[in-house]
Amino acid sequence: MDHSVSSWSCRYEADGLCRKVDGAICRPGMKGCILVGKVTFPDGIVPSPVWPSADDPESPRREPDRSMRPPSGEPGA
Repeated sequence: MDHSVSSWSCRYEADGLCRKVDGAICRPGMKGCILVGKVTFPDGIVPSPVWPSADDPESPRREPDRSMRPPSGEPGA
C-alpha cells in the first residue's frame, strides 16, 4: 500500500481564504477552485465553498478580493 503524502501551495490562498472564490475559506478542490477537474480526492466529493461567519470573532472575515477576477462582460466573469 502506498502511503505517499503530497502538499501544494496556491497563489489564490491568503491567510486561509481563497481570493479566487470571493474570500471563501480555502478548501482545496471546492467548486471554483483551480483544482476542480484536475485532481481526484479519495472521497470523490467536490466540496461547496464556505465563507467565514461575520458573527465568529475568530473567523478572518474580509471583503471579497475582486482584483483576481476578470472585468464584467468578459468570459469567466
